Amino acid sequence: CRARENFFDCACMTTIQALHDSAWQGVLHITGGGGSVLSELLAVPGASRTLLDATIPYANAALTQLLGGVPEQAASSATARALAMAGYQRAKLLGNGDLFGLGCTASLVTDRSKRGSTRAHWVIQTAAATEEYCLPLSAAATRSEQEQALREAIIDSLGMALLGQPTTAALTGQHLATEAWQPLLGNSPYRWCRGAHDGLLILPGSFNPVHDGHYQMLAAAEQLTGMTGAFELTLRNADKPDLDYLSAAERLEAISGQPVWLTNQASFAAKAELFPKATFVLGTDTMARIGEPRFYHNSVKARDEAIESLHRLGIRFLVLGRIAQQRFVTLADLALPERLAELCTSVPESVYRNDLSSTQLRAANRPGSRE
Repeated sequence: CRARENFFDCACMTTIQALHDSAWQGVLHITGGGGSVLSELLAVPGASRTLLDATIPYANAALTQLLGGVPEQAASSATARALAMAGYQRAKLLGNGDLFGLGCTASLVTDRSKRGSTRAHWVIQTAAATEEYCLPLSAAATRSEQEQALREAIIDSLGMALLGQPTTAALTGQHLATEAWQPLLGNSPYRWCRGAHDGLLILPGSFNPVHDGHYQMLAAAEQLTGMTGAFELTLRNADKPDLDYLSAAERLEAISGQPVWLTNQASFAAKAELFPKATFVLGTDTMARIGEPRFYHNSVKARDEAIESLHRLGIRFLVLGRIAQQRFVTLADLALPERLAELCTSVPESVYRNDLSSTQLRAANRPGSRE
């Protein structure tokens, strides 16, 4: 240990050895800082038992490709959560032990001027928990000093999250999933409901954040159908990492007065299997995507087969107008496949119109948006 004290202290090396000796296997995605953790993990014998894969998606294009979209802010808890979940999903493909994903995104001192503070966010994702950490870093420190502080904190947090060791790392958020939630990250179709609901009138969404328009959409659907509605939040996304437990719990907490289904199915053909004979409440933007072959690996045949499965399962859609390209788009404006259009009923603008969007709300609440 003494020969390596400039890089790592003995306690951290002991943690790494304990990790290598455990059943844990993981994938790390690290950007902006913290990459030296990899060399430390590899320097201790037994690393091949722990480390399944690792990437450093440093370029914006690399980060975008990994996450399935441009992050709204690179050095943020949201990006760290997505990186951790991407790591966990890859670990499921590669490993056969106790699996984890670690995602870290950092803003360290550089040779150019930067907006915002120097800091690091990282998250450890397992089948049972999402644990989030944040480390403010002194701008007066050198990059080497910041990097050392960060890697020591990351190893410390791995010791706590995976081995139950005491830690000095700054745990800023945690959600320990109950047994009822853990299948949501599994491969088998699964649904769980907060509250009592029959699953027959469903408003799907990401609810990031939930807003008045969501409640008004469901109220309009209830008025038209005479049924009781519920929200549906899926942890699965076809093009992006799964939603983590902490984010799901935060969004669930923000929704008041409504039953909420949590599911792990992204496509409507798959949702239909979970909710046969259901009526889904959608905006025209979502409805248009259901009819586009690009969401079926550019296969018209796969799209048509999915639509036929919707018919077979007795699915209906209530379609509400949405603003797109500065005009109000209704069901009549969509060029849907005929068999899909047969399942749709339009909600008149006189019954519902609300042009608010979650994207607008996130942009308004983003740090610096009011400067």
